[in-house]
Amino acid sequence: MQYEVEEMKQRISLIIHSIAGIIIGYLSVGLNSALYAFGLMIAVLLVIGYVSEYIVEKKGMKWWFGNGGILYILFWLVAWVLVYNYSVGPVVV
Repeated sequence: MQYEVEEMKQRISLIIHSIAGIIIGYLSVGLNSALYAFGLMIAVLLVIGYVSEYIVEKKGMKWWFGNGGILYILFWLVAWVLVYNYSVGPVVV
């Protein structure tokens, strides 16, 4: 029973961070600056970290970063690059 509860908390954290990463990656393209997009990503990462710690009960920085933080950064980067490339269009040489 305890194992199932811990596994459910990990899944909740992963889902929250994945969805947030995709949404923020999409919204970061509108900033038109990689530095501002990176700053937005870090700011939202900290907010999502506090929210997920509250939802899954405080586990510590190592648990949070391993069960959501890394995934958030990867999803943000993939979404940001894909949307940025599609918004710019093909490069004509």
